[in-house]
Amino acid sequence: MWMDANPSSVTTMLAEPSTVVAALADVVYAKTAQGRLEVARRSAGLGARQRSVLIMLDGHKTAGALATLMPAAQLTRILVELVELGLIAPVTASGTAPANDDARLAPVKAMMIRTAETCLGLIAADLVRQIGAAGDEHQLQRAIGHWHMAMQDSKYGREVVATHLELIKAALQSPASVPA
Repeated sequence: MWMDANPSSVTTMLAEPSTVVAALADVVYAKTAQGRLEVARRSAGLGARQRSVLIMLDGHKTAGALATLMPAAQLTRILVELVELGLIAPVTASGTAPANDDARLAPVKAMMIRTAETCLGLIAADLVRQIGAAGDEHQLQRAIGHWHMAMQDSKYGREVVATHLELIKAALQSPASVPA
């Protein structure tokens, strides 16, 4: 009977996809030069879903817009894989390639702020200020450490922090991209 289910596991199942979708809502990805070549040549051996996501990322559409097409956890995994392969990179919400460090870090900061607010609620205020104030990658790395610890300690954050941390790492390691 469904009433006998453990309430925390039900909450966890409901919290994870919406948190992933919320974190991706404003993140825009574009194909890199290598990604555009992959669309034309099909040389990286991508699976059908990976290829579909690669094709749909146009530098204008947010990743959140794609979340309606497949489970959020699967979309997140595919995005991480495509970033790690150097086929896509985050861009600013306006659809342009990052021109400087602030613009390159903006999508990462937005994801971190959204997940902190979603998972931590009101106690995220100081962390959100720290993330927002990070002016370079070194300062953001410190904020990532604090964000990671807070997420690990929270009831809802610990369920999604690993996935989001992988996206953050991949985004910070990826080169700047040019929209497709």
